[in-house]
Amino acid sequence: MLSGCGFKPILERASKPTPVTLSVNGIEGYLNYKFYQELQQQLNLLTYSHPLTIKVTLAQTIYDISYGRDATALRSQNVITAFYEIWKDGKLIHKGKTDAISSYNVDRNDEFSSLTSRLSSDEKTIQAMAIEVAREVFLKMHQ
Repeated sequence: MLSGCGFKPILERASKPTPVTLSVNGIEGYLNYKFYQELQQQLNLLTYSHPLTIKVTLAQTIYDISYGRDATALRSQNVITAFYEIWKDGKLIHKGKTDAISSYNVDRNDEFSSLTSRLSSDEKTIQAMAIEVAREVFLKMHQ
């Protein structure tokens, strides 16, 4: 439609996608699945000249950062760390680590509210982590 004027979308998919083998482990359950889905979506926007293998190990730490007068937690911090390796043609080309940090309110009188806040924090942190790992892959493939 717009090709006559020379317009080319920045995030246009390659005509023939290059296979990317992705493995994610470390955190069991939903967070592992969610990160895998988010990272795969980000990686599908990139183009590669060679097949890649990306291995990611996730770790999560949650700790209280603010307390009330009665020593109950008021706010917690959520830190997700990704240790990743980028392999090209069977050779390790880069190994790195990145963190994503979020915090959320804790209400000891309303467990549902606290759980909802934590799940929202997990979502934001996982999305930020996937974008950061995809950015690292892009930078290493275009150096």
